[in-house]
Amino acid sequence: MSCIVPFETSTKDSGIKYMYDVELRRTERILKRKYFFGKLKDKEIYLFGVSDNTRQIIGILRDLGVNPKNVIDNDKIKQGSYCSRLKVIPMQDIINPADGNKIYILYSGFWREMIPQLQEYGIAKKNIWRLNRKPGLLIFLIISAYKGKRYRNKLIKRYGDKQIFLCPYTGTGDIYLIGTFWDEYIKQNNIDDYIFVVITGACKKVASLFNIKNIVLTKKKEYGAFLIDYYMLDREKGNITILNDCWAQVHTNQVEWFRGYKELYFTQLFKKFVFGLPDDVKPRHPQYKDESERIGELFKKYNLVSKRTVVLSPYSNTLSDLPEEFWEELVKALKEKGYVLVTNCGGKSEPAVEGTIGVFFPLDIAPQFIAEAGNFIGVRSGFCDVISGADAKKIILYDRGNRFYMGSAFEYFNLKEMELCDDAVEIEFEHGDLENVVSEIVMQF
Repeated sequence: MSCIVPFETSTKDSGIKYMYDVELRRTERILKRKYFFGKLKDKEIYLFGVSDNTRQIIGILRDLGVNPKNVIDNDKIKQGSYCSRLKVIPMQDIINPADGNKIYILYSGFWREMIPQLQEYGIAKKNIWRLNRKPGLLIFLIISAYKGKRYRNKLIKRYGDKQIFLCPYTGTGDIYLIGTFWDEYIKQNNIDDYIFVVITGACKKVASLFNIKNIVLTKKKEYGAFLIDYYMLDREKGNITILNDCWAQVHTNQVEWFRGYKELYFTQLFKKFVFGLPDDVKPRHPQYKDESERIGELFKKYNLVSKRTVVLSPYSNTLSDLPEEFWEELVKALKEKGYVLVTNCGGKSEPAVEGTIGVFFPLDIAPQFIAEAGNFIGVRSGFCDVISGADAKKIILYDRGNRFYMGSAFEYFNLKEMELCDDAVEIEFEHGDLENVVSEIVMQF
């Protein structure tokens, strides 16, 4: 969304830094090197453990043209669901697991338990790839903090000695939620000027939807981690505020354990623990700019029809998704009703659903694009937050078995509970009943 979750969201493994900065780049280099030397060629690849890290690794592999087989997970609730369109299975479902042609990849703080489990099936150590490394020494933390201090000084030199607000994540949903409270927050705290730091271009585009000034995109993602390490070692001098309800790198913050407890859901946690705003303050969508010219060019380029186009969003970086067969069946049914079908996608890891047009449009015009299309269907992701205020038919899908900390994913993330919109049709699905879900969706058209 991606909403921001620590390592191993499903198992609440918060003892390692997020794989959104140095670790992600290191992991990508490792896999590219293995690919270059032919170690991925003709291999049957399995990922161990449903998590954000697993999803990112799957994306890296697909960008290399490598398609993993399945995701393994011991949690019976997750078995039968889909993680980045790969079916989640128990270890027992793998035929001849010790076959030397099979590779098992894991990135988890629980590797000490996971590796012996794999070895019990006779799998050779060389076929088990643990990609995460052990926590670094104190000297590396100090070096990181020093880099954070230098970067902070550069920001101050350019923008003046102002408070720095840091969004250290890639999740567009979090950025959007921040934007809905931003005007009220700075007004109540008498903040006239500031520096607003994000680590991805996508987050910058979402922030630009709102009345947020001095938005700074870091040169590299890891600069966010550097700033946090500096913040942890020198909070008073840094004048840095981290805009997240919790972040594993800030090990003194345990707010994540309240997620879902006594109706403390996504919006409520941000309102109380990030901004300290009273309960009666509601999130507010931005005033959308007139982007008719840019959107008109896209509709002409892809030969789309106003109000008769359905935008599919089948990808999620945090929650369970759906198999390709589901989307293909849905596409056939909606085409019979005369709709044009497109997939919001980009890159090899996010191909268009068969029978649809692959379309990429910038996030800073996403709400306007969806409004012009007239229809949206997607698994719950951060993109759903971004387009939640669009005047369009919006259908959002949630895996009924998907848990998020103290509640279900639906309880925590549904747009109505988040106070982002009350006109979306939000459906919980079960993987054994997908035909009825297709029918339920088609009935809305």
